[in-house]
Amino acid sequence: MSYVVARMQKLKADNLVGLGNHDQRKTENHSNQDIEVSKSHLNYDLVAGRTQNFKTDIQKYIDENKASQRATRKDAVLANEWVITSDKNFFEKLSDDETKRYFETVKEYFANNFGDENIRYAIVHLDEHTPHMHMGIVPFDDERKLSAKRVFNRAALQRIQDELPQYLKENGFDVERGNKNKERKNLSVPEYKAMREDLKKIETEKQETQAKLVDTKKQLDEIKPRDNKKIASKTTLLNKNKVTVDKSDLADLEQRAVTSDAYNLEKIHLEVENHSLRNDLSEAKGQNHELKRENERLQKLVGTLQGIIRNVDKFLNKKLGINLPDKWLERAGLKETSKKAPESSQKLDRHKSDELGGPHL
Repeated sequence: MSYVVARMQKLKADNLVGLGNHDQRKTENHSNQDIEVSKSHLNYDLVAGRTQNFKTDIQKYIDENKASQRATRKDAVLANEWVITSDKNFFEKLSDDETKRYFETVKEYFANNFGDENIRYAIVHLDEHTPHMHMGIVPFDDERKLSAKRVFNRAALQRIQDELPQYLKENGFDVERGNKNKERKNLSVPEYKAMREDLKKIETEKQETQAKLVDTKKQLDEIKPRDNKKIASKTTLLNKNKVTVDKSDLADLEQRAVTSDAYNLEKIHLEVENHSLRNDLSEAKGQNHELKRENERLQKLVGTLQGIIRNVDKFLNKKLGINLPDKWLERAGLKETSKKAPESSQKLDRHKSDELGGPHL
């Protein structure tokens, strides 16, 4: 059974620059090794045309639609990005059209509950190991007030986790909700990457074991039972419970017995190994699903560091009349990245937290 992976992160103005470069593939040089640039043309936006520049266009939409005339707070959450996916096996069973319908159905659910126009981008990535969607929603409440705390509070998040899988099932997708209230351990990026590699290794070992098991069963089926009537035998004079057979028949029977025993032992061994790998794979998939959310804490850390850098820049400008180098600001995701400039540290962190070869949930 496959699970719906749906995780959310809060985006402030400073987060939108680097995130936009990543989601919209504005550069061909990526630190995320899972991205196959040759397939990036397959990506699409389900609400194409609404947002060309994440930071300026989303801010413009907010300014034109918010109820209050007051300026938006600098530390306000401008968008909540949802990353939606499932496991790779789930998508391998779907055609391209059905994969698109899966993400359209997810978008439809969020549009019905949080307003279609508030969805400013819904970018589907097909150039990584596992298809997934980045969907940015401006958190306007019913009174057109910007408030991520009210729109996506704990109750709303719980409702989404419960309702979204059911909505997808009603539309023909065989998915379930992930585990509730599972204890989670905070992992570093290297630990998270290692977990993903372990999952891939277990999956490979499982496939190899299943192939061996199929081959063993096939070879066992090829050992046809011999018709005992064709074996000439006669009782011995000294013991009626014993018979004599030709040497050729005896050799044939001994060879069949040895071969049968060997294949049966191998079959038992492979079945035990396969069962163990299935358990390992199931456990690893569950951990992988839950651990995808842990990278959200890295985004909070990036926001804190960006705030420090911004304050240092302001202090230097005020006291000394100078600013931090553009290169530093670009790496911190506080300034648009030029074509030849190295990727910002904010985007690097975003790549590290991206799942879905993923989740990447």
